[in-house]
Amino acid sequence: MKYSKYILWIGLAFMIALSFYLSYLIWASPANKDQSLVEETEDSQTQDQQEIIAASEVFLPLKTVYLNDDNAQASNTESLLEDLQTNIAQSTFGSLDVQSYNSDEGLVEQMELSQGIEMDYAASFPLESYNDFFDMDLPIEGNEEENFTFQIIQVDFERDQIRFINKDEQLIATADIQSSLADVQDVLKEDSIDWYDVVKDEQLDYFTYFNEEPVKLRKFSYIASSRPYTVFRDSFFTNPNNLRSNEDTEDLNIYDGSESMVIAPDDQTVDFQGAISQDENFDKYTDSYQYIRNLGTSYGSIRFLDSMQNTIDYHIFVEGFPVFSDNDEGKFSVDFSEAGQDSQRSVEIQANLNMIQVPIPSDSEVEVPSGRTVLEDLYYVGADSDKISDLVVGYHWENIEDTGVVDLEPNWYVQYDDTWYNSEDLMQHLQESED
Repeated sequence: MKYSKYILWIGLAFMIALSFYLSYLIWASPANKDQSLVEETEDSQTQDQQEIIAASEVFLPLKTVYLNDDNAQASNTESLLEDLQTNIAQSTFGSLDVQSYNSDEGLVEQMELSQGIEMDYAASFPLESYNDFFDMDLPIEGNEEENFTFQIIQVDFERDQIRFINKDEQLIATADIQSSLADVQDVLKEDSIDWYDVVKDEQLDYFTYFNEEPVKLRKFSYIASSRPYTVFRDSFFTNPNNLRSNEDTEDLNIYDGSESMVIAPDDQTVDFQGAISQDENFDKYTDSYQYIRNLGTSYGSIRFLDSMQNTIDYHIFVEGFPVFSDNDEGKFSVDFSEAGQDSQRSVEIQANLNMIQVPIPSDSEVEVPSGRTVLEDLYYVGADSDKISDLVVGYHWENIEDTGVVDLEPNWYVQYDDTWYNSEDLMQHLQESED
């Protein structure tokens, strides 16, 4: 018994010491780690290359709104969006009919929906790409339909129709759904969906549903790390096995003929320069996806957020919401431009090696104000309604100094004059402009 007591105390002391050591590894090591660039083993390269992201995951709409008579609820749950898209894609469609309207009021009147769902994008999306990415069987024929873009999808349960709405050009493309919508309706009844009540206020915005009351969303904390640069090398280069590098400078420069990549160790930024064949089949969505698809699941959920001119922006998403960062962590920007040669188009990809990796358990929540309130406040300080393209809830990436920890806090983000702003920062900017 006497020896057992000593053994017990020794074991307890060992467990306490081990606990302190593991805590040190988690908290101290990321903060004090060398900012040098990291390579990975051949085994992990092979594994990453096999984990290709499907286009149907990358190009999901941002959210869905479920309309049931006078009740409107919204959800950003990714599994719901995936299931809805899968079931819609299995439907049989009649021919498309494109109609134009002379005003927003006329367009909104044709969009009235009492039983059905509405899904939206933050940027205009090509109908032809949507048809391909989700393996649908829409009968797209003729130049008008092939070039049609939209921001909103509606599935009308009463009329058995699917509608694609271009709110900028006041167009609607409509097709009858000739198969049952029972599977789509059943998905909406699953218990695992996080719904929140929404309303539409046409005095503020004709097309957007907002949460009328503040909602509480989880605040997340993660231990951050840097992905090996070889993940980007193997994803972006045409022939990653035949490259040269220049390590005589502070930055790492990898190149091969017309392709090059510069990695800066201080801020972990990646800048890839390349070229693609310039032909009549160029599509910035499809061509940019060819680079993003090979990143695999290393970054979690990577999804399309917006597009401006010839630039496509992809972001990591957490719990169905996009992540924004002051240093563009978690963002992948793909830009196409003329290369000065008839047969080629230049490509530039900007990204960051930093990523969120190990979640830190927390029950902390943040109250997000109603979208209606945010929009009213923006107009009050002088925001131009013509410059507001979209308003979404996103997570702000905040690096906690000297800890290696990243906090993700939910905020409203506004796409204003082709730039994404935290709503509070935009309000301050507008107020200072007035002064």
